[in-house]
Amino acid sequence: MPITTKEPTALPLSPLLASVKQSAKKSWFSRFAGLTAPLAFLVSLILLTAVLGIRFYNEPQLAVGSRVDRTIVAPQTVEVIDWEATQTAQSEARLQAVQVFTLEPDTEQLVNKHLNDLLIEGQQIFSTAGAFPFVSTGTLPSESQHYLRNISQSDWLDIKQLISDPSRNLAGSNAMDRAIITQLRGADPELLPRIDRARFAYSQAITRSKTAPTVYQTRLLELSPPQWAAVETQTREVTHRLLAIGVSPGLPEKLRKQGILAQLPPDLTATERGLIVDLVKSVLQSNLRVDRLETFRQAEQAARNITPISIQLTQGQVLLRKEDIVTPRWFEILDQLDLTQRGVNWQELGILVLLEILALRVFLWWKEHSGKCCNLRKQDMALTLLLVLSTAGIGVLLGPTWSFFLPFVAVGLLLGSFYGSPRGLAVLLTLAVPFWYGLKLPLTTFLPVLAGGVVAALLVGRLRAREEMALLGFLAAIVQGSTFAILSILFTQDYNWRDLLFQASQMVGGGVVSSILALGASPYLERLFDVITPVRLSELANPNRPLLKRLATEAPGTFQHTLFVANLAEAAAQSLGDNAELVRAGTLYHDIGKMLRPRYFIENQMGMPNPHSQLDDPWRSAEIIRAHVSDGLKLARKYGLPKVIRDFIPEHQGTIQIAYFYHQAVERVGIEGVEGVKDEDFRYPGPNPRSRETGLVMLADACEAALRSLQETTETEAIAMVQRILAARWREGHLKDSGILDEELPQISRVFVKVWREQNHQRIRYPSPPACAVPPEKLGVTPYR
Repeated sequence: MPITTKEPTALPLSPLLASVKQSAKKSWFSRFAGLTAPLAFLVSLILLTAVLGIRFYNEPQLAVGSRVDRTIVAPQTVEVIDWEATQTAQSEARLQAVQVFTLEPDTEQLVNKHLNDLLIEGQQIFSTAGAFPFVSTGTLPSESQHYLRNISQSDWLDIKQLISDPSRNLAGSNAMDRAIITQLRGADPELLPRIDRARFAYSQAITRSKTAPTVYQTRLLELSPPQWAAVETQTREVTHRLLAIGVSPGLPEKLRKQGILAQLPPDLTATERGLIVDLVKSVLQSNLRVDRLETFRQAEQAARNITPISIQLTQGQVLLRKEDIVTPRWFEILDQLDLTQRGVNWQELGILVLLEILALRVFLWWKEHSGKCCNLRKQDMALTLLLVLSTAGIGVLLGPTWSFFLPFVAVGLLLGSFYGSPRGLAVLLTLAVPFWYGLKLPLTTFLPVLAGGVVAALLVGRLRAREEMALLGFLAAIVQGSTFAILSILFTQDYNWRDLLFQASQMVGGGVVSSILALGASPYLERLFDVITPVRLSELANPNRPLLKRLATEAPGTFQHTLFVANLAEAAAQSLGDNAELVRAGTLYHDIGKMLRPRYFIENQMGMPNPHSQLDDPWRSAEIIRAHVSDGLKLARKYGLPKVIRDFIPEHQGTIQIAYFYHQAVERVGIEGVEGVKDEDFRYPGPNPRSRETGLVMLADACEAALRSLQETTETEAIAMVQRILAARWREGHLKDSGILDEELPQISRVFVKVWREQNHQRIRYPSPPACAVPPEKLGVTPYR
């Protein structure tokens, strides 16, 4: 009877990614899979030669630095471009391009704040000194008032004594003292106290100015209030105008002073002008920043505006005489005239092909002698070839100038994570010589890039998270830069530290870019080529994955069964040296098909009625049980699980008989009708396990229920029971294609029992509390409720 089931709803991206992967395999892998090994070898050789040997297809025989073996003359009258002179003119145009500046708005705010603070401090000092003149100039001239504020206290006391005694002779006094004494004798008696107050205030201002900025320490107190107001106003205006114009970085002090003076009105005194200049200079900062991008753009535009410089050649004109050396300038001219004898360099191309053949043969020899670690599918070989050709193409496009971006780190990270460190190292090391010869890179450049790739391939196989891969990429970049620095110091005589550090930093940057490229491409390559990595296995085993969360919610009994089987199989894989990460990830998904009809499986019934009893049809029940395999495969495809994980779903059951319902069917038809019970109706469709990992899951799945049912038993009895189950699977032939050996079964049995004992260890039985003779309430204790 056919069964119709409602297929689960997948994540939005899963069907798209699955369809992309399926179509990619049909369009690419199906063609590649048809190639025989020799043809695949030949195709790889041709493609690699086509990319790496591109420089040999049209190589000039007349190279820069070589001597000509004959006199070369112009074949015709023609005008050719002198590229060397043109490039020189373009370089001069770039150097003469004016730098472009942009204003920094934050600088103006900072300068204005500093200026405000400075002027406030000046105003406070000026206010402390008091008004000047402090008396009317009709009573006492301003020169006299200025003199009286500045003389010492002893001199002022002498003047006051002479003022109070008109009979005293003034012959010993100087002219200013005599004038002041004459002016103050007979003056208002309140005048002297006012002078005392003015002197006191001035002395306080002098004391305060000693801790003020240097700009105020001499000239500020010489100004009158109108002069100080003019200084404040002009200082603010000049600063604002200069910032609006823009102050260039590195402007000489002399030019700054001239710029400030040019902004001042002519009616200011020398003291005012000097104070304004010093105030503005003390706060003024450069507010222009070089706009390097715009400057570069304008410089390049100026270079592009240079018209190519041409030279006129006449027919028969001697260009180079015999034994002359070909300079870069003459090479460009001869190349325009087709006189460099371009053609296929068969010698260099032949050497490259020979090196490639040797490299491919070494790789194939390694593949044949590497055992199970190099059991590769056709799409694995295609992916390896794709990465190698991409790296070669990038190297050709970059050339020697940008060779630090050669993505060997990316190749090491990708191949090492996809297929293990041995294969990543094998690819890099076997192809190192053909790459070096084809790209014609100096060893001081090529070896650091290769070292970065080797470090990446060597260590990536141990990683289990993409964050760790990112850190490894940075480490490989550091190795790349360090190796370059060491080789440059050892083998370069005329290096300087500045250039060396710059080039080493370029190497580090190239390694970082290469690792970023690998991290970005890895998820897409994993899905497109259906490869599995330790990182992806770790991600698939995360219990928060949508499919596993559904399993835990919709079929909780199956989920607990899955966890126990995963523990058993993973421990066995670790003991045998198999891929434990793959075993755990595959086991977690092996029974996902039970989600569609969870109540038909005993672990999910949890005391509820058995629906098989209601069916009362062993054929129908067997069909439902068998369907969890096909349902699981549909779910796996919907959610885009890789094939190596999907294989666990049918192979963990193999072609095992659903014995309970088979015997029920036999009992129902009786002995006479037993021939009508078809065995295939009560067997899983298979296939049997085709890998050690799926075989271990089959054995763990078979032993799980039996181990859970054990209560009081010895370890020897448990091992004997498990061995009987494993021996039955072996005798029935379910493990013949798995690679598991008969002599490994006892070890697997011991591991299974060990895991079972660890998860079912004996627990302490706590005694029941004795009955209390006295009620707790009478003891003053509140009972816990």
